[in-house]
Amino acid sequence: MKLTMPGWMLLLLVTAVVAAGFRPDPAQAQPRDAAGSATKSEELRGEWRRAGAGFACVVGPTAKLAAQAIKPELLTRACLHLGPFVVGDDAQVLKAALGAPPRTLPQPNGATAWLYFLEKPEHYPYLVATISNNRIFALQVTGPVAAQGYAYNHIDLGVPTETLVQYFGQPSHFEPSEEKDTELWSYGPQPFSFEVRGGHVTSIRIQEP
Repeated sequence: MKLTMPGWMLLLLVTAVVAAGFRPDPAQAQPRDAAGSATKSEELRGEWRRAGAGFACVVGPTAKLAAQAIKPELLTRACLHLGPFVVGDDAQVLKAALGAPPRTLPQPNGATAWLYFLEKPEHYPYLVATISNNRIFALQVTGPVAAQGYAYNHIDLGVPTETLVQYFGQPSHFEPSEEKDTELWSYGPQPFSFEVRGGHVTSIRIQEP
């Protein structure tokens, strides 16, 4: 999924200014780089809101970053957080927080999927991070019930589809998932999608725009 970057940047810049009072909930944990310094992912967070037929990433100032000082490259990341991680971060933040992945799987174009079980080995919920060129290209959390700290834009695993529609509206595209009895809801060209089974969200995925 691709976005037209000039329009994407402009929309983010506008919503950053008009939403100065918005303060999303802080993450329960913050990733660190190899030197132990806080990464950019903790500097700015936002949430998706409907803007006509599309979406706007609405952000506001934090204690460390005033609205007028927000840079476009940070705005593109503001709505790409899942749990304590953000699309675009160095892959080492995953290892620093969760250790070496118990499983890895090759992906197209030289990428690799790192799989982490979040609560109990070999059980749901689990996190899959797609790594490309040593960066996090995509993040996906899967399971029948909420993974603590991994809600996305008010959506937890296990919530009914009515809640998903409340925050995201109807998807632009439905299609069968690779998972049995599961449907993929996508909102292209936006960088997020959801899997739904039995009227409940079973997977949340975000990726690089």
